Amino acid sequence: MPGPIAYTDGACLRNPGPGGWGVRLLYPDGTVCELGGTAAATTNNRMELQAAIEALRVLHSQPQVTICTDSRYVIDGLTKWLPAWRRRGWRTATNTPVKNRDLWMTLERVSHSGVRWQHVRGHSGDPNNERVDTIARACAAGRCPTLFCGQAGTPADPVLAWPVTALPAPTTGQARYISIVHGSVVIDPDWATCAARVRGVSGAQYRKVRTPEEVTAFCAAHGIEPPPDA
Repeated sequence: MPGPIAYTDGACLRNPGPGGWGVRLLYPDGTVCELGGTAAATTNNRMELQAAIEALRVLHSQPQVTICTDSRYVIDGLTKWLPAWRRRGWRTATNTPVKNRDLWMTLERVSHSGVRWQHVRGHSGDPNNERVDTIARACAAGRCPTLFCGQAGTPADPVLAWPVTALPAPTTGQARYISIVHGSVVIDPDWATCAARVRGVSGAQYRKVRTPEEVTAFCAAHGIEPPPDA
């Protein structure tokens, strides 16, 4: 029998600012259980991590678990970057301290070889992803909604309210260029502007990005918080 699936999401007002996280657990027998929580002063990345941690704390006895998240920061951090961070004494490739080290260490501790990480595109019509986004945003705003625990598909299940068929197909955003120069992150609308910023600057980092997930992943790889308007 396949293991449970957990959808997770985090949100933060003003980033940094008040934050919230949401989890929706889907068990093989059709049972659903939702979780949510708040933090008074935090960041979006910390809330994404916290949501995954809370899901795995509940599912710790399950040998097979799938965690669905729209955060490349969480997935790539745990599955790609964390071993290198640890080898370097919790420092990034640019020799800066890894942010959110406490949560990364906790996430590593509660995870195990039976956990499968699956990326879902945010706001693309997945009703479970939309639901945990709603929970996280409401908690961040101090208005945590009624959390559902019961049988999936019953009238009380809040995902039934999502008009999934009416949502447009996801589109790929226009290319932009992100750079980190002397610890400051900037997103430029074209390569010429970015090139003028990074050319000749020792240690400058840059790449082309099209989605918020790519911005977050690039920043996280270099230990930098993404800009609020990314």
